[in-house]
Amino acid sequence: MSYVSLENSEPFLKCFEALAEEKSSIVSDSVLYFSGSKGKGFITVAGISSGIEVLAVNLSLLTEDLTIQLQPAADASSYLLCFDEIDVPGKTDGELPVLPVPVSLLNQQMHSTVSITDAVNGKTIVYPKDKIIRSLVVRVKKQSLEHLIQDFDAGAIADILSSTGNEPTLTWPITFKYRLLLNDFMTEIIQHPFRELFTIRNISILTEYLLQQFFVMNKLNEDGGSLSIQDTHSLSRVEHHLCLHYKKEFPGIEKLSRISAMSPTSLKTKFKKYYGETLFGYYQKNKLEHARKLLDSKVPVKVVATEIGYSNPSHFTLAFKKEYGFSPWHYLNPH
Repeated sequence: MSYVSLENSEPFLKCFEALAEEKSSIVSDSVLYFSGSKGKGFITVAGISSGIEVLAVNLSLLTEDLTIQLQPAADASSYLLCFDEIDVPGKTDGELPVLPVPVSLLNQQMHSTVSITDAVNGKTIVYPKDKIIRSLVVRVKKQSLEHLIQDFDAGAIADILSSTGNEPTLTWPITFKYRLLLNDFMTEIIQHPFRELFTIRNISILTEYLLQQFFVMNKLNEDGGSLSIQDTHSLSRVEHHLCLHYKKEFPGIEKLSRISAMSPTSLKTKFKKYYGETLFGYYQKNKLEHARKLLDSKVPVKVVATEIGYSNPSHFTLAFKKEYGFSPWHYLNPH
């Protein structure tokens, strides 16, 4: 297992340098490239403004776990924001272990999650071998959050985190919005001509969405709506299935119920509470976001409709207009 330890006062760059030395990999323009027997992909770091650092990890098929230990520090005045997408290469959710999974095993696994942690307590991040990993770790000074997000209550964040127990952190499963943003970030960051501006924009969007969820998830906990580890894992499987098969027809409640090992009523209720959308609404929003990305690349409307699974372009047009308030043709040619 590869292991890197970092003090709170040490910049992410030191972590990057330690990995570069240990892995004997190629380093170019603040990017550490993995290749060959150690794994594939890259790690890069960025300090995008005073008090804000980013560690980006885009790796696959590591031959051993990679552990990054961010040491606790009583005088730390930062939050650690983590956006982690962990997938099994070449497998669909139908090939994953059949539920129910023992809780002891769930606690050991690293799933696709987002989290916010007070740096006072530190954080251990384990990137597992033989997986596809897209991860962003953002360390932001508490007073620097105003550079990313306007009109937020920093005191409320501290109070909520301190009330969660010995490890002040909140974690919840990833959603399609995070998946799309992480994919865009990892695709563009290396070659983007304005890397700092690109990073600031994307980290701001991710952070704003995380903080919105932060308060929603805390409200659920206060109202007694928090879910068990088993339920969280079950809902994550359903969410992953909906995201993975957006080009196909909506799978239907019976199939999703089997995937989750929940009753249809329980699944619909818990999914809506946790993700803020109905099952079909979530599926549809993800589908149309993929369409919007294709339109951003100037793909013709009829091609987009076919690409995301519509046999009739007019049905796609109606769905797109219902979601965004204007037709895909207007989105493609606004003038």
